[in-house]
Amino acid sequence: MLRVVLVEPEGEYNVGFVARLCKNFEVDELFIVRPKCDINSAIKFSAKGESILRNAKIVDNYDDALKDVEIKIATSSIANNKGDILRKAVFPWELPSVMKSEKIALIFGRESVGLTREEISKADFLLFIPANPNYPTLNLSHAVGIVLYEIWKAKHEIKPKITKESIDLLDKYSKILYDLIKRSEEDYVLYIALKRALIKGINDEEEARTVIKFLRRLYTRILHEDKE
Repeated sequence: MLRVVLVEPEGEYNVGFVARLCKNFEVDELFIVRPKCDINSAIKFSAKGESILRNAKIVDNYDDALKDVEIKIATSSIANNKGDILRKAVFPWELPSVMKSEKIALIFGRESVGLTREEISKADFLLFIPANPNYPTLNLSHAVGIVLYEIWKAKHEIKPKITKESIDLLDKYSKILYDLIKRSEEDYVLYIALKRALIKGINDEEEARTVIKFLRRLYTRILHEDKE
């Protein structure tokens, strides 16, 4: 299941074009968070994607748009800044390495300012489309088209490999271990890096369960030593 999430889109034409792209590339769901434009006016730009736009779920809360999703991929034109792990990004052609579950959300931000750091932090990965370093910002619908095309190309290679339960446990133990060793809130980057590395690096459910067992034993050992 593939969901496209638009956060506070500002242009009717972009919303309509995105709905059309969702039809082109067989996107299952379109969620729109607090639209800043007239959705009804966007219909004229949607062509045969009109039904997708009319059935789009309009929500007031960003978190509501991410419910029931297992892997969340945010997008940004600002990425790979040195020392900023939150902005460490994957490229569109690397998507098969992170799309290892059945329910995926692609999150696109506002045309003017993109996604906030808080919104990005609620995603599992950040996606960056490389372009001219002097002008890397793409039009919203163009960015959506590029990403959906890359997924379309790789769709026969993308197989559900890790269950939601395992993804949640990997996230849980990454956070628990981070909480045990953190020295300051700035150490939050350790949790983000570990979670991303685990999800990207694990190939199937058997590997996931083995890694979860290791993390659980490591957590138990640390607790035991702290009590001694």
